[in-house]
Amino acid sequence: MKTLISPDYPQLCQAVAQNVIHCVNEKPNALICIAGGDTPLGVFAALVDAQKQGRVDFSRTQFLGLDEWLGLGKADKGSCREMVWHHFFDKLTLREEQICFFDGLTADPQTECQRVDGYIEQHGPIDCIVLGIGMNGHIGFNEPGASPDNTCHVIDLDDVTQAVSVKYFDTPREVKQGISLGLKTILAAKNIVLMASGEKKAAIVAQTVNHPTSRDIPSTLVKTVSQASLYIDSAAASAL
Repeated sequence: MKTLISPDYPQLCQAVAQNVIHCVNEKPNALICIAGGDTPLGVFAALVDAQKQGRVDFSRTQFLGLDEWLGLGKADKGSCREMVWHHFFDKLTLREEQICFFDGLTADPQTECQRVDGYIEQHGPIDCIVLGIGMNGHIGFNEPGASPDNTCHVIDLDDVTQAVSVKYFDTPREVKQGISLGLKTILAAKNIVLMASGEKKAAIVAQTVNHPTSRDIPSTLVKTVSQASLYIDSAAASAL
């Protein structure tokens, strides 16, 4: 897995954004998936600026959601949908049909998984996916022990993920399950960007790079495919 180290978070975000821009400029109707959460916020800002400057045109691009907390919707502060729309989609001129995102409020999660799998079958494989690395090594909501054969699925959230989740919400919430693209779908993407920043991610970045591939650390499974790159800043690289 190729590793690219940027001096700081802003330059890291510019590097990741340029990767996405290159993909869209090469294929204007590309299928793009960018994770929610804190890590890619600077990437969203860089991509919005790039469109304003005319360096990329998202008018034909298809966007796919990575995951969502079950029980949360767009109106819930800290939901994946709320974060991606607030920081990215609402700042672009997109048509509704350009976006496929999990409905965390669905009454039938399995049917929702089938809907998103069907969208990927129609528009995929994913041309570029930008992933964060969870403190426990999860990518999307593929928690430790997740099967690499999964497509879209519902998963019980790991204790670490549940503990970290509180930082996203403005009111106390108990989140027990998530709905997510599976490892099989993620690893089939044509261009995989694994992204991490800050000293808090240094230990899991080092494990991802140095530990043998294992379901117990899902981020290590990205090393099994040739089209993956690790983008980190110097703080996240400090334990390598």
